[in-house]
Amino acid sequence: MIRHAFAISFLLLSLTLYSQSKTIQIILPKNPTQLNRKAAEVLGKQIAARCNAQIVQDRSADLTIEFVRTKHGPPESFTISDGSRHHISISAADDAGIFYGVGKLLRSSRYDSTGFTAGSWRGASGPVGKMRGIYLATHFNNYYEAAPIEQVATYIEELALWGVNSLVIHFPNWQYTGFDDPAAQQALARSKQIFVAAKACGMKVGLLQVPNQAFKNTDTSYLNVPVPDPLGRRGHFGVNLDPANAGADKLLKENWLQLLDQFKDIGLDLMAYWPYDEGGCGCPVCWPWGARGYPKLSRELTAITKRKFPDVKIVLSTWMYDTPPAGEWEGLKQSLQQDGEWVDYIMADAHEDFPRYPIDEGLPSNLPLLNFPEISMWGQSPWGGYGANPLAGRFQRLWDQTKGRVVGGFPYSEGIYEDLNKVVCAQLYWNGSRPTIETVKEYIAYEYSPDVVDQVFLAMQIMEQNHLREQIGENALTAFDLIEEAGQKLTPQVNQGWRWRILYLRALIDRELFLRRGKLEGEVLKAAFNELVKIYHAQNAHSMPVRPQVIE
Repeated sequence: MIRHAFAISFLLLSLTLYSQSKTIQIILPKNPTQLNRKAAEVLGKQIAARCNAQIVQDRSADLTIEFVRTKHGPPESFTISDGSRHHISISAADDAGIFYGVGKLLRSSRYDSTGFTAGSWRGASGPVGKMRGIYLATHFNNYYEAAPIEQVATYIEELALWGVNSLVIHFPNWQYTGFDDPAAQQALARSKQIFVAAKACGMKVGLLQVPNQAFKNTDTSYLNVPVPDPLGRRGHFGVNLDPANAGADKLLKENWLQLLDQFKDIGLDLMAYWPYDEGGCGCPVCWPWGARGYPKLSRELTAITKRKFPDVKIVLSTWMYDTPPAGEWEGLKQSLQQDGEWVDYIMADAHEDFPRYPIDEGLPSNLPLLNFPEISMWGQSPWGGYGANPLAGRFQRLWDQTKGRVVGGFPYSEGIYEDLNKVVCAQLYWNGSRPTIETVKEYIAYEYSPDVVDQVFLAMQIMEQNHLREQIGENALTAFDLIEEAGQKLTPQVNQGWRWRILYLRALIDRELFLRRGKLEGEVLKAAFNELVKIYHAQNAHSMPVRPQVIE
């Protein structure tokens, strides 16, 4: 295993190896692949967006960055080394490794208004977790559905730089009358655009689907028996079918085939099945759903899927299993012991602590375990309605609960306001032994400036302490002062960028809510919420709390 050569002293000590560069040449490998060209494009785009340096095709450039394809080495791993005082090599045995090496070089460097200073991080790094995913919710006119696709594509590139290698989305049948519904066609077209952007960065793509979900005009005689939900955690939009009903089962499989056909040109690498919220059937044949109806139907749909996409990997989610206890975990374990070869990964998580069963009791055949961190919705409503929601401490605590059993996952994202949380999860998948504190500091230095790491880190800790709206303390005043002071040290590009604005607005909103004793009033709050709406492209967001507060 390649050793993880992260600089614990962080990046502040050693930006002296290279002087500031105003011109940079990027050299590709011989016979470059599309992903090599994409890595060069993204490298140039990121540098140009952060400072005034220029990418040139000139060997007299101030700095040369060369991509080198080696003959041997672990998958997705990279090495950054020096060729000379003005030459940096990013070496890897595969194209993905070069892409991730570009990300590391970018994050360890410095960006000033006058130019680019390459960082001095040198060494080798490779991922421990092989499934470093993200789930982008595309519904209710949230960011991923409403923002210009060019912005979404750029954001996907930026996630890939942090090591994200898989992306899944959901097609919500229950919102539409059928595949020929114009709204459904629009959603499918958007999904394909997102997949194209992800594949261009070397990501695997797939769907996260409820196996017994149907269209909203489905014959009511096919509908399921609602699942028991005394705790109100499983969700139900009213158009789940009963697969024990022969007519419903036939319709489900016809719809499934049509869904797969929508992606025949792009291809699907992943299929993740989802049991609840929405989903499930409580009839005597299917219940307990997680132990009986759900794995049975998912197995049958997998056979259909593999006929279309033979190499597809199957992820079986256990979201809200045994909430409350119904024998679902134990029943699933028995089912997979008898026939589990169709599953590649088990995915587990919950609204609060990580489920105990897969940690304490284990899974059959040692199936790899993924998580599904709730990075968007936990503890706040509207989601992202107050700006950035840094929760690195929470995710460190939840990660520690898994005791090294989790090998990757798919954080649930409703927008860009939890950008830091995505990065924290991606880096835990890359190297789970690296404390999230180090990732946060690396993020701050890269996205803002190495000069503000201590101030912004302390402000983020305060924001996490004040995450629950009813618990905002006087320290919100300190957080705002820290952010305001840090802002004076930033380049115009950073000050005007959305990542800084959502962090600044979070500090401002928290300060105002503390001073106003939680009342949503005043021109300052009104302007802050309105700016967030513009950043999120949430002007037409609906149905779920994905739009910031409105102050008349």
